[in-house]
Amino acid sequence: MKISFRSTETIPIIRLSKARLPAEIQLTSALGARMPMLIIILLAAALATPLSLNAEQRKGLGMWVWSNSSYLTQDARQQLVQFSVKYRITHLDVHVKMTHDSIKPVLKDAEAFRDLIAFAGQHNITIAALRGNPKMFFSENHERTLQELRAIVAFSETLPQDTLFKGIKYDVEPYCTKEWKAGRTPLYPMMRDYLVLLRKARSFLDKETPHLWLAADTPFWWDKDRFALEFEGKRKRFSEHVQDLTDFITIMSYRRSSGKFLDCVEGERRYAQRIKKVIFPSLETVKLERDPHVSFWGIPNEEFWKVVPELLAVAKRDPAVGGVMIHCYRSLVEKLNNDTPHKAGQVTPE
Repeated sequence: MKISFRSTETIPIIRLSKARLPAEIQLTSALGARMPMLIIILLAAALATPLSLNAEQRKGLGMWVWSNSSYLTQDARQQLVQFSVKYRITHLDVHVKMTHDSIKPVLKDAEAFRDLIAFAGQHNITIAALRGNPKMFFSENHERTLQELRAIVAFSETLPQDTLFKGIKYDVEPYCTKEWKAGRTPLYPMMRDYLVLLRKARSFLDKETPHLWLAADTPFWWDKDRFALEFEGKRKRFSEHVQDLTDFITIMSYRRSSGKFLDCVEGERRYAQRIKKVIFPSLETVKLERDPHVSFWGIPNEEFWKVVPELLAVAKRDPAVGGVMIHCYRSLVEKLNNDTPHKAGQVTPE
């Protein structure tokens, strides 16, 4: 059996999994599903509703892609796109690495990333560049981080006008550093460093490429009162400051039931509603050594596909919920194929 990707070649379809999508997911597909005219009209109206983002975003499933090997070769790109099409995933946050020429950082493997953006775009899949390191927003690293942002923007300017490259997502988790974990050092300086970097990135993007979005991955507990601080003359919860400075946040709201999942993001959801923005809650599929109960790893696939449409239904009716993200490509493939993972928890950048 063969499948055409609207390119010059026809490639064999890859049997990634025998798992069937539930009817709810199949119905919402825009990839050839036959739907009554009324449903098509309603979907068109929903998609036409403006969201408070610099760039358009569609409600649906998104996925983290951490390993660069997932797009370095033509075969890898085909597998990633086929997998996304099969499971109705319409957005990818793809981790990119940096290298340096004589004077400045440049995007590593830029041609492979460009090919992925073009190939995924043929299937209406959007892509954002993903960057992450726990210390990336520390004040001593601001200049380097901003230079790398400029490199991503420079890369984006080489893409066609109709590209589906949408922006940059930062997965910066300062609570993973020894400085945060020590507890002896006040957290507020690290939190202010984080916000100052976002302000600098926001200002740069607004000036140079206002069509690109700026987003951040955040834990669900940054909305607690104990993380409130003053920034730019306003005292708010840390999560609220981050929401102010970005187009949207993706919340690591890892839980197995839709009720607990939504409880984790209620504070951020209410604030997003208030400031006319959106949030993206997320599900975990990685095999975790700590807190395995928050991941869908080891849970029957039927249970996973039961929760996903429940959350997508919430996103459809709630203007403040932009969609649902899944963490992440490699572990989701392994889960659905019931394979053994490479190493527990090792899905973040080297």
